[in-house]
Amino acid sequence: MASELRLVLIILGALVLGGLFIHGLWTVRKNNREAGHRYHPDTSPTAEPERSEGFDDLGVGPVRVVKSRSGNIGGSAGTERTEPKINPASAHSQTVAQPKNSRPANDLVRQQPEFDFDGPAEKTEPAINFSALADDESPRSPQLDNEYSSEPATSEQKPAHQPSEVLILYVLLPEGRDIKGPDLLSALLPLGFKYGDMDIFHRHLDSAGGGEVLFSLANMFNPGTFDLEQIDKISTRGLSLFMTLPGPGEPLQNFNLMHNAAKKLAEEFGGQVLDGQRSVLTVQTVRHYVDKIREFQRQQLIHG
Repeated sequence: MASELRLVLIILGALVLGGLFIHGLWTVRKNNREAGHRYHPDTSPTAEPERSEGFDDLGVGPVRVVKSRSGNIGGSAGTERTEPKINPASAHSQTVAQPKNSRPANDLVRQQPEFDFDGPAEKTEPAINFSALADDESPRSPQLDNEYSSEPATSEQKPAHQPSEVLILYVLLPEGRDIKGPDLLSALLPLGFKYGDMDIFHRHLDSAGGGEVLFSLANMFNPGTFDLEQIDKISTRGLSLFMTLPGPGEPLQNFNLMHNAAKKLAEEFGGQVLDGQRSVLTVQTVRHYVDKIREFQRQQLIHG
């Protein structure tokens, strides 16, 4: 009985060991097969996906027209837009077959624009909608632009004011002595003075009283003028002779005439000739006047 039980246990143990050995071999082979598929993928060409009728490789079908009517009052026809048909099955298979770094199907479907290099290129200027501008950005009128642009041109055409210089000599009598009106009139007429504008006397280019004014003579004291109708009642202690540069003729010659007239009047009435600062006129002061005239002429030549 014990020997039979021992034999049964031995047989059972042998069967268990055999089963474990067979199971181990099967497990090892299975693991080797899975490892081989993992590191050596099957590169055999897969069967091309079955194309559905009317769809291309990317799953894009023919274009269909979809009409949509707007709910406007006039009942006008709605806008029409086209949408491509897409086969979900082929699109899904195409997406699975793409590698990770490949672009999506939408980028592949996007068509490149075609350029016609044969025909002449037509340039179209973009249209500007002025209604979209702000109030202060509204387009300016060409007429106003012309007016604004013409203003600087008008101002440039105006000649610039030429510089001027006034040379003054005085004839002053001592206190207590006056020049009577009739005596003054009789002394001025031989010197070529003529009564004229601003109620003063003028020495013209022509000694007879014609032409432009070379220099003038006025009253040194108020009111500064002479009333020819009341010349008998007028008396003054001083006379003022002045000339303006630029003037007609030769400036140095005009100043020489004015200087000589001042000296004759001073001798006639017993007075002195003074300069523009009301100081006694000396030879040095006369030279200063001459230098001033020459400098003025030089500046005129420089500035045109």
